[in-house]
This record gives sequence, structure tokens and C-alpha cells, in this order.
Amino acid sequence: MTIEFKHRGTIWRTDTPQEAVALRNELEKSDRVCIPMFDWMDENARYWTPDRFMDVIGGIDKLQHRFLAAILETPRIYSAELTKQLGLESEVALAGVISGLSKQLKQIGIESGQTFEIEVEWTGKKKTRTFILDDFFKSAGVKQNWPEAWADELKEGDFGGDLKTGHLRSLQNQPLWIGRRHDRFTPTQGVFVRRDLNRRSWV
Repeated sequence: MTIEFKHRGTIWRTDTPQEAVALRNELEKSDRVCIPMFDWMDENARYWTPDRFMDVIGGIDKLQHRFLAAILETPRIYSAELTKQLGLESEVALAGVISGLSKQLKQIGIESGQTFEIEVEWTGKKKTRTFILDDFFKSAGVKQNWPEAWADELKEGDFGGDLKTGHLRSLQNQPLWIGRRHDRFTPTQGVFVRRDLNRRSWV
């Protein structure tokens, strides 16, 4: 005798009542795992509208933009390789770029984790960092032909500040966080203003 039942719009058939009960239990168990995941994916896909993506690209400076494009081009890129690719002198300078980007994103209501992730791995006493672009942000960028449409803007050039020492500024002259020190570059005065802060260092 064939047992037939319907689950979430699909007809399922088994040979015995026992198999039907077991299969239904497995389907319901799968629903408890998969449905929240699908809902989460739908929510994140809806979050990255064309306007919100353009708010990010329009609200960050050139070096921060190149940072995002670099981790798109090379998924799971190591911090040392990323530092070299961006033309920075050290990973301290890279930390400044990341901290500045995070601050710029927060100003438009976006957390850095919604745009990119940093994975930290330890091998003995050696720590390595890899960078990954968020899949939903990446998908939104593809729809805007990013980064290809910005190819000319992303060429290396003057970013302001001093790349070799890690003292950087955004095009909006916003202060950037570098470790435990708060450095503000003042182009008109040509000086850095510093003050110590009780802030966890990225480096």
C-alpha cells in the first residue's frame, strides 16, 4: 500500500506508514534548519539595494574603494599580500585603511561585517588574517557593473597623508583609527594631532 502525504506543497509517497512518519519527521527537522537560513538570505539580499550599494561607493575614499575591489578580485587574500597590492608600507597602514572604512560605513548606517569579513587564524604563535567580501554586497556590485565601471577612478594616485607611515586620511578629511592612536591629518597645517585612546588594536 502506498502512503501519500503533502508537505510544503510537495506530494511525498512511501510504501509503509512507518516510512511516512519517519520521512515527515525528517522533513520537519530540515524545515527548522533551512527555513530560517532561507529567510536570512532573503533579508540580506533585499538589504543591498542599488541605492544602498551606491551610498557605500559614494561615501568612501579612493584607497578604501581599492581595498574593497582588491578583496573582490582575490577572495581570502592575506593581509601581507593586500598590503603590498594597495602599495602600503606596512600592515599598520592597512589597519588604518580598514578602521577608516569601518567608520565611514558606520556614518551611513552600515556595519563593516555587512560589507567584508576578516578571518584570523593561528598557527602556533603566528597569526594570519584573510579578507572576504560579503556575498550579498558582491552581488549588489555585480548589478552595478562594479568595479569595472570605476576602473579609471581606482587607478593608483594621491590618497592624502603618508602611506609609508600609515598616516592616512579620507577624501573627506575624516580621522582614521590606527591601533590605539587617533591620528588626524590636517592638510592645511601639515601636522598630525594625536591622542591616546583605550581602544583595542587591530594589529
